[in-house]
Amino acid sequence: MTNGHDPNKMDLEKRLLLAMLLSMAVLLITPHLYQAYFPPPPAPEAPLEQSDPAEAPTATLEARVQAPPPQLEPAGEGERTEATAREITVENEDLTLRWTTVGGGLQSVLLKKYRAAPDDSAVGEDNFSSEPELLDVIPQGLPATLPRPMTIRVDDDSINRELETAVYEVVGGKAELLEAPAEFELFYASSNVQVRRKFEIPESGYEVRMETEVLAGGRAIPFSVVLGAGIGKVEPEAAVTGDFSYPAIKRYVGDTVESYDAGDLEDGARDLVSGARWVGLDSQFFAYLILDSEDIRSTRLSRVEWTRTEPDEEIVPLLVCEVGFNGKASYSFFAGPKDQTILKQTDPSLIGLIDYGWFALLVKPLVVALKFTHGFVGNYGWSIIILTFVINLALFPVRYKQMASMKKMSALQPQLKSIQDRYKRMKRDDPRKQQMNTEVMALYKGHGVNPLGGCLPLVIQMPFLISFYRMLASSIELRGAPFMGWIQDLSQHDPYYITPVVMGVSMVVQQKMTPATGDPTQRRMMMMLPVVFTFFFLNLSSGLVVYFLFSNLFAMMFQVLMQRLKADDVPVKQKGSKKG
Repeated sequence: MTNGHDPNKMDLEKRLLLAMLLSMAVLLITPHLYQAYFPPPPAPEAPLEQSDPAEAPTATLEARVQAPPPQLEPAGEGERTEATAREITVENEDLTLRWTTVGGGLQSVLLKKYRAAPDDSAVGEDNFSSEPELLDVIPQGLPATLPRPMTIRVDDDSINRELETAVYEVVGGKAELLEAPAEFELFYASSNVQVRRKFEIPESGYEVRMETEVLAGGRAIPFSVVLGAGIGKVEPEAAVTGDFSYPAIKRYVGDTVESYDAGDLEDGARDLVSGARWVGLDSQFFAYLILDSEDIRSTRLSRVEWTRTEPDEEIVPLLVCEVGFNGKASYSFFAGPKDQTILKQTDPSLIGLIDYGWFALLVKPLVVALKFTHGFVGNYGWSIIILTFVINLALFPVRYKQMASMKKMSALQPQLKSIQDRYKRMKRDDPRKQQMNTEVMALYKGHGVNPLGGCLPLVIQMPFLISFYRMLASSIELRGAPFMGWIQDLSQHDPYYITPVVMGVSMVVQQKMTPATGDPTQRRMMMMLPVVFTFFFLNLSSGLVVYFLFSNLFAMMFQVLMQRLKADDVPVKQKGSKKG
């Protein structure tokens, strides 16, 4: 379990951080610093303590639930529904929801303003030669034996088996297709249990109001609403791209977002008791969940495994959560995009679904700046380039000092090599080796050179690099956003891998322009970094690659400017020497 951070996203973030740290470590004298900069292992999981019920809802929420829900009349004893299996579809401006009366579950939730490509990759609506399908947040093609979203479960297994195949009667929904705003009920009764469920679909938006009451022996009993199995297009566990990558169960408890992925549930299901504000299934760009209730009594988290046979046979873990209520309850169901405006309008706490990672304080201003720039240029690709230029301009003083320090280091290389040659025949554990380090440091100190001067500025630049990555990885605005030519979706990788290769070439050119420091072995290792970075970026979003590519190009441009300003001709003088 992690609080507020998706473990899978953190893994990719650690890989990016490791790549940055690797480039720094190569610049240092000793290779032993590699291990020192590896990301630490995850902290041991702390036991989840039972928390107090969530605080009272916000004013927005209170306004939404001021009117008491209408009372549900219990069914009479011995009454039994006699209904035929059917489907009922409700449409509003943003959603198309399809229920089945068998089990009362959701068959699909189509987002009318988001479309998927035929190969299920996320691209923009205007980038298709033919009309693509609407994007569905409910997994399709799964076996009927797996849990279905919005079905009802209780603590009695015999009743659960009955409810799995129960055929509900539709009350208030005579037509197969209803236009929102609309209301209807699903009702089921037998000698064992009675279930009445009411649905209110507004004219627009991604939220549906629901009421549920389960009776046994004429008394209301606790029940759970199922979410899962899975969310959206089901991908292998290793998949890290697409609309529904990084699947996780998230809960909002107090002011904290708890996140659980499939790895957290390998040892079995978890039963959590707390006053969660909302609970649901989350992914890269979309989520569906239950919220807006003071009655949530528990959450049961579990995973099921589905053996997919196409295109290759593999086992895919799918997340399931059961949201428990005490007797009759009124709540909301949200299914939609992780767009800041939509989430804030639905419930301000839902902003917690967007995970900006370790550098959230820096990422949020970058998001605002990116949207502001897009408001003027109308293209997110060019907006990224403009923002990249601004960041490089802000870091110009840092780059200036870095170049000056590297030039000084380069000028000292002959003297440094002379010192190393005098001690090169000594064994590594020879005590006299320490004298070599003393002489080297004395050389640096005597000429006023900081051996880390060329490396430390990278530490200042690194938060911007990681923050830019997190911004691009978490911004649904880039989903389907075209740039130019062959790049028609900045959230997906370059289909022809042109930009990653050009980025690698730009790194080579930049290294050739940089003053040589370190011994030949270190310089040869540095030449391997463009290859490593090229392969690393092949399958990352093209928006991120555009940022790194133009960051290199702007860095080279500023480097030429600094050379014209004689920034790299800083003289190396003996400390304490006088001018003239």
